[in-house]
Amino acid sequence: MGKEEPEAEERVGLFAVWRASLTRRQLERKEVRRFTRGRRRALTAWLITGGTVFFLAVFVAVAVFSPIMSVREIRVEGTENLDAEAVAEALASLEGKPLAQLTAADVGAQLEQFVLVQSYSVQRQPPSELVVQIVERIPVGVTVTDDEVTVVDAAGVSLWMDAAAVDSLPTITVAAGPDSEAFSGAAMVSLALPVDLRMQVATITASSAEDVQLTMRDGTQVLWGSVSDTPRKAEIFAALKAATEDEGVSVYDVSSPEHPVTR
Repeated sequence: MGKEEPEAEERVGLFAVWRASLTRRQLERKEVRRFTRGRRRALTAWLITGGTVFFLAVFVAVAVFSPIMSVREIRVEGTENLDAEAVAEALASLEGKPLAQLTAADVGAQLEQFVLVQSYSVQRQPPSELVVQIVERIPVGVTVTDDEVTVVDAAGVSLWMDAAAVDSLPTITVAAGPDSEAFSGAAMVSLALPVDLRMQVATITASSAEDVQLTMRDGTQVLWGSVSDTPRKAEIFAALKAATEDEGVSVYDVSSPEHPVTR
């Protein structure tokens, strides 16, 4: 009996050592897997980030430097008095340039020669189309000096010379020049009028921005007064004129838009 007990104890001890060794190996494998899993995740993240950066770099390089993304078509929109073909011809020098590198300043440099261009915007339509949207200056009247008739916009910019324009645009008459408040007031009133009504105005006179008057081509007088509430006054005048077309009205007074007077 005594001899069997040491053998049994020895077997128990060996089993405990084996079990402890197995447990240690299992723990080591778990640690290795946990460590390599973290490395794999980090490597995957780096590969994704690197691939994204590489793709973006290739895309930018193609967009900026490749002839595939160069300007091959220029479309001009918004022109009315301007010759769209003449504008496109002026912009033709931009053809062949990388679309992504073109700036609004590049376009503006080609449009400086056209006084009718008030503003513009640029749109790039990949892969090769450049769209230029033009906003033209609006003719609001004419000025007459030394027998020269000049068509002007609301800012007093001279647009072109045309003696026949007095038949379709009002003559703006002010004591001071186009930089004066009187001129700005007269031009503002003209700009506020509907086109068909503006064509019926023979002259717009103003001694200041507080005293604007219109004379229609049929001799009717319009007392406008101050330029304040001009859009509202324009609506009221248009409505009154339409409503009294056959009543022989000789004076429209819209200087007080809440209480307009006709006589």
